[in-house]
Amino acid sequence: MKPMINLDDRRFDDLVEEAKARLLNSLPELTQIVPGDPVHALVDVFAWLTETILYRANLIPERQRQAFLNLLQIPRRPATPARGLVCIDATRKRTPNLAAIIPAESHFPAAGQLFSSVGDLQPTPLLLDIVCKESISDQQLAEMGITPEQLRLTSPAGKAAIAFRPRHLLPGRDNLVLATSVDKALYLGFSIPLALVGQKTELRKNLAGITLNIGIAPADDLLAEQESQPLPRNLLWELAWQQSGVVDFDYLPLEQLADSSNGARKAGVVRLRLPKDVSLLTPHLPDDPANAGLRNSPPEQPGSTKPEQMLFWLRLRCPEQADLSLAYLAVNVVDLIGQGVERDLMLGLASGQPDQELTFPQQNIDAESLQIDVEENAQFIPWRRVDHFGAANADDRVYMLDAAEGRLRFGDGYRGKLPARGKRVRAAYYRYGGGVAGNLPGNSIKVLENAAAGLQVRQDWPTTGGIDAESVSQMEQRISAFLSHRNRAVTRDDFTRLALDNPVNPVAKAELITGFLPGSSLATARFNVPGVISIFVLPPAEMAIAAFPRTSVGLLKDVYGYLSQRSLLGTELYVLSPEYLPVAISVSVLEQDPQTRQQVYKAVEQSLLQFLWPLAPGGRLKQGWPLGQAVDVNELRTVAGRVSGVQSIGAVQLYVQNSDKQWLTLTEGQSLSLQPWQLPELQAISVQADNRGETPLPPSIVSGAAERETIKDWIPTPVIPDIC
Repeated sequence: MKPMINLDDRRFDDLVEEAKARLLNSLPELTQIVPGDPVHALVDVFAWLTETILYRANLIPERQRQAFLNLLQIPRRPATPARGLVCIDATRKRTPNLAAIIPAESHFPAAGQLFSSVGDLQPTPLLLDIVCKESISDQQLAEMGITPEQLRLTSPAGKAAIAFRPRHLLPGRDNLVLATSVDKALYLGFSIPLALVGQKTELRKNLAGITLNIGIAPADDLLAEQESQPLPRNLLWELAWQQSGVVDFDYLPLEQLADSSNGARKAGVVRLRLPKDVSLLTPHLPDDPANAGLRNSPPEQPGSTKPEQMLFWLRLRCPEQADLSLAYLAVNVVDLIGQGVERDLMLGLASGQPDQELTFPQQNIDAESLQIDVEENAQFIPWRRVDHFGAANADDRVYMLDAAEGRLRFGDGYRGKLPARGKRVRAAYYRYGGGVAGNLPGNSIKVLENAAAGLQVRQDWPTTGGIDAESVSQMEQRISAFLSHRNRAVTRDDFTRLALDNPVNPVAKAELITGFLPGSSLATARFNVPGVISIFVLPPAEMAIAAFPRTSVGLLKDVYGYLSQRSLLGTELYVLSPEYLPVAISVSVLEQDPQTRQQVYKAVEQSLLQFLWPLAPGGRLKQGWPLGQAVDVNELRTVAGRVSGVQSIGAVQLYVQNSDKQWLTLTEGQSLSLQPWQLPELQAISVQADNRGETPLPPSIVSGAAERETIKDWIPTPVIPDIC
């Protein structure tokens, strides 16, 4: 890119000195005039006028860029609002009556920002305890003083007992992982404050049939293999109920009215309708607390909750993803969005002129929520938003919106209908606002406007996702990329460039494999499938051994959502995480100076690590190790030998871990072949003195322990340690 030419770089002082010199040249008698003479004032005035003209002249290129952007119809990206969750508990300690329903779009001011609720909320006095049946290993059983024979005596004939202990999980401190539970479920115990125990019967009647709001958020920082189409998962919310005289519990599915989390794919609220039958809202506590959780019964409630406080149990399962991990679960929760709401705002009167523009009183208008009406024949008629007027005719009721600037534009009468002169233009409804200022940590939102007495606001989950509006300079920087791919993913470069440049979640590496269909897992991959695009992404990371970058579920969801909106119709898009193949390297080195041995060894380690690093400046071309590229042992020798201070390289061995967790050895002349979706992951490096012998496996590498054999016909059995 060529540097911009400054049309005239003279400043005020330069112009004054130049004018004085010309005056002295033309009027020598001015040499006797002292500073402060009116002549000098005139010189200053003309210098200021000249500098003003030069300043405006130098703005001409910037104005031309702005005009070019307007011709391209590339609008600035408006601010993205932050989203989060907030709890509103009913704290009336002496009455079983429920508080009034809090309507949608209630306002929550905090830190100079305005948040609005999404959806209604029925506040309740319910308290929530999250418990799982955590599996116990044989070693842990032995430490607790329980033998397999003792455990076997507790199970019926022909059944195997699998030990568990109830674990009370705290959102925000513990990851709520279904995989650690013996039955792949979480148990939600709903209780009431001690002050309401005496009115439990009446409170149970008031709760029957209401809509219960449960907030849920995934643990997006956990690793993921792939995230294809982000379709909602099917979460099962079941009410525990036991018939009289029956040992096993029945679990009745609750009616799910709405789920803004799409099955815990993002933070949101699940709205469940409780049964109208009051008898179903019963905890059914066991006679002996030691039997709590036996078979399919709910586990024991936490010690902080007394048995008389318990109201009912819910069980949460996810058959589609038994290892689902959650970061947050709470009751009495409502969605929040960092935007204000405006209704029935008169923007102005139509002038009847082509290309009329009207301005909103706010910027960063939410285009999806905007409803524009124009008065026609004494009634308001809705108009439709379009990206451009190119496909509109003279009778189409359409308008264009610059959301970031808060400006509305109508057509010219040929492309887009002209509103009649003098008619009112109304914004019937829209949301506005957003930005990083709305990203607030927990406990920042504490106030509900016009809240009734007896309500308490608590914010356990932070608001995130707010992004400031794009600046003009940022918009100019993406012009070249926009002109190359037109914000559409068509070619290979389009997909990778859009993934790397996405404004939602940073991506440091993006590689594309056309026709690659992963199927249910990468092990069943198919190639050359028409219409399939698979893109592998990695986040930024600091270079370190055994700490290669891992792709989170959140990153995969964000990249998929961004690319899917820009892909051609019929494209089957997959956003995947590469599969790492663990490797280790042992190399013997003879250094030039024995006094610098440790420095040389460290430099050799760093050189080999950088060579196999998947991100820039790793790899042969300093762009990161490519997917599927084989690792040659001889090439590792060359990389180590190039390090300053190395005299010679002895034996070099590459170790790779197979599917059985065993380490295989590759020596000089051999290479490690990788599948097209695989990358090497350097787990350890051993650099030692050159003794011309074989180099051993790095000492930091240990074989993984064998996984516990799965028991298919088992009964969950609680264990009580024989200690105090």
